[in-house]
Amino acid sequence: MRMKFEIELYEDMMGKPFCLDTYFNCRMNILIYQNGVEKEFCTSTFHAVILVGIAKGLIEIYDDEKSKFTVEMYESTLEYTFTYFQKLLTITRYEGYNGETVEMMKCRFDDFVATFVTEYERYHKAILKQDSHAFENEHYCMMRDQINILKNHVNGVI
Repeated sequence: MRMKFEIELYEDMMGKPFCLDTYFNCRMNILIYQNGVEKEFCTSTFHAVILVGIAKGLIEIYDDEKSKFTVEMYESTLEYTFTYFQKLLTITRYEGYNGETVEMMKCRFDDFVATFVTEYERYHKAILKQDSHAFENEHYCMMRDQINILKNHVNGVI
């Protein structure tokens, strides 16, 4: 399994200096690649909040604080519920507009977290290349801390 975060920059950002706060508000598409097939996992604006929410939920599962969490997408009525049971992670999408629930995927929890952390870290490093002052941003620092915690769980340090 592979994951990719694609950020759609707003037109008014083109040709202007990189601004982290504006960047975090852009639309993000999370793509999942399984068995050679690309699938859109989710799309949302205010993507920093979405990434922090997913990471927070995964950490809480590792810490046995929760076995289930929900992340709401912005500018849509979609909600994604992550449910952990017996080393498996089931991700379902609920469409608030029509009440439809669809199972997006089922996979080993550790595989999903390892894939998420790899892409989260790549994304995090790419931001620092754009803005050497990124560590002055609260969300950026929170992301760094989450990446370190999740990497430690994946590597069996915690």
